[in-house]
Amino acid sequence: MKQSAHRNLIISSLLVMAAMSGSPVFAGEGNVSGSYLYTLSNFTGNLSGSWGQSAVAIDESVNEAYVLSGTGIKIFSDNGMEIYSFNDERELGNVTSVAVDGEGTIFALVLTAKSFDIIRCNYRGEPLSKMDLKNVPAEFAGFIPNTIIFRNDSFYLVNQDEMKAMVTDHTGLYKDGYDFAGLIKLTEQNRADTGMNGFGVDREGNMMFTIGPMAKAYIVSPDRTVRMFGRRGMIPGTFGVPAAIVTDASDEYILVSDILRCRILVFDKDLKFRMEFGYRGLTPDGLIGPIGLAVDRRNRVYVIQMGNKGVSVFQVAMGN
Repeated sequence: MKQSAHRNLIISSLLVMAAMSGSPVFAGEGNVSGSYLYTLSNFTGNLSGSWGQSAVAIDESVNEAYVLSGTGIKIFSDNGMEIYSFNDERELGNVTSVAVDGEGTIFALVLTAKSFDIIRCNYRGEPLSKMDLKNVPAEFAGFIPNTIIFRNDSFYLVNQDEMKAMVTDHTGLYKDGYDFAGLIKLTEQNRADTGMNGFGVDREGNMMFTIGPMAKAYIVSPDRTVRMFGRRGMIPGTFGVPAAIVTDASDEYILVSDILRCRILVFDKDLKFRMEFGYRGLTPDGLIGPIGLAVDRRNRVYVIQMGNKGVSVFQVAMGN
């Protein structure tokens, strides 16, 4: 994975600070609030492990959460208890990301020796078929994604290190492709040293991503219009190291996790900071390096953390 010296310095600082405790912070403007609900768990205790930014996918039809832990996929019920797991013995292969469509079909992104497969699975994780990509243009011939997201009846295949994404329809037919580094006019040196810390898509097809070393977040519309926000700092509304970026259930607010400040920041669609919640701590409602986010239709926010802290779930209420 590409990393700059600046990113390594930031991560080193995070690891030193992660063991420190803090005080809860709920700051900002407007009637927006966040409160801790529970941590995903099974009968042996809270889920722990190490995972990437896109480790949780939500099946909105039944409000179940699919968590990629190592190469195993664990399914959690509406109340946060594990109810099923599969691929623990790598029946599917080296799964790096998972998505769920509106009908509950599971799509596993599997890295192979030289390329990748997208495997359709039923609700038990049993393979049904491979999704073949069609009409892929030459510029994406060697493209290997590390993240798969299902949104708006489309698949978004993303390589966060290369800062590229390919969009297909539900059958794998190529629809569009994006070179985000080119769109935001990164220099060749910055392109080699950055990469995307997080990636998300809203219901209008706007693609969002963060660049940690630059402390910036970007929104790219389907027509390639770019908006940018964020500045570095340690006060409410600023970024230490921004990571995951998603929208809430109404698509009216943007949530960004900060792995250095251990906060979840909330912005409205005009990119105005509204509030932030969370604090650095090992207590159940504390956060350690929140690296990933997912939101269900009830505005419950699944926060994926570093340091074996697990996946904490917060209820976020959005007002005007």
